[in-house]
Amino acid sequence: MPGLARPRRCHVVCTEIPPGVVGGLGRYAERLFPALRDRDVPIEVFGAVGRDAPARTERTGGVTLHRLRTAGQSGPPQGAVGALVRIAGLVAFNVRVAARILRARSGAVVAVHDWMGCLAGILCRLLGRVPVVFHVHTCEHNTAPGARRTLVTAGITALENAQARLADLIVVPGAGMRDELVARGWPRDRLRVVPHGFEDPELVRLAGLSVDDRDRIRAEVRARYLPGGAGRLVVFAGRLSPHKGAHTLVKAAPELLRGRDDLRIVLIGSGDDAETARLIEREGVGRHVVAGYRFLAAPEVFAHFLAADVCAFPSTYEPFGLVAVEAMALGRPVVVGPGYSPEVAGDGAVRCRTGSPGELAAALARCLDDPEHAAGLARRGAAHVRARYSWTRTAEATLAAYAEVAR
Repeated sequence: MPGLARPRRCHVVCTEIPPGVVGGLGRYAERLFPALRDRDVPIEVFGAVGRDAPARTERTGGVTLHRLRTAGQSGPPQGAVGALVRIAGLVAFNVRVAARILRARSGAVVAVHDWMGCLAGILCRLLGRVPVVFHVHTCEHNTAPGARRTLVTAGITALENAQARLADLIVVPGAGMRDELVARGWPRDRLRVVPHGFEDPELVRLAGLSVDDRDRIRAEVRARYLPGGAGRLVVFAGRLSPHKGAHTLVKAAPELLRGRDDLRIVLIGSGDDAETARLIEREGVGRHVVAGYRFLAAPEVFAHFLAADVCAFPSTYEPFGLVAVEAMALGRPVVVGPGYSPEVAGDGAVRCRTGSPGELAAALARCLDDPEHAAGLARRGAAHVRARYSWTRTAEATLAAYAEVAR
């Protein structure tokens, strides 16, 4: 678009890239890079793939994606040896990428995403005096409630702090994370808030369907969990880890089930599967809580959101929370945890103030029992998301941030 500030060229270091999408960083990459394709800025993305994946380069529009084979990237690390292999692979990946960027000497801005790309950013800044933008998507390894302090997390924190000191600019997805990092001693004047978008092609397709077609999809999903498709459905999607709130939802189930025998709670995701299974058994809610212990493809997740009477994302730590934004965009009532920044959900979701099962159960119960309240929440949520978030705006704001530091 004419008149907007643009960097001349960008190198992007983002370890998780499509099609190997398993977490929030991959979802971000999957949506942002297409939004950057036609912005008249050459962008080279360097991503890490497992040894069993093809190492290839592909170009679409102005974005060139380099997939570099990297040890330890084929799945979750298995034990101490697997963790060491993964770390060694990431170090080698960062050194290779930094060497390629420094050899290019193209006057580009380097953008690194989370701690996995910090070493490349630090090398480019120190050895080539290249301007660096540091994207921080999460600090859950040392900030999320219950996060364990280990030598590895201490090393990650030191790496992040070093990159923050050297970066020309730091980009975060929400005001809550900005304030968290300022409290950690990072420079407020170099922090920029750039929210994510919400549009996924399948989500946009579902949102645009007729009422009859949406009802048909809802009925198909609900029939999998509710006898005869009749009853009420609560859906959670995310990692099964304490700070994502899945355990809080299971603990809230006994109270929520009182007088609601037709209720089913569906947990979509994986993580601490064994502890989640033990908790379901201990709470005695196995007949009503369905956990598949696996991640689903985005279209399936969206279909579940559409089928839900209410979606629950009770995170105690959540820098942005794309799943809640997506559920709101589909016009579903949403309840989020205290980890969500207030501005992310606005008045379009119920935000619990604590991480207590009792408060969560009460918020979900009101959505289930008060159709007028639930419908109003759904309308406000959809309006809030569509007025505030889009990947087009995210792409423009991202390039504007890069242009600030371009030399």
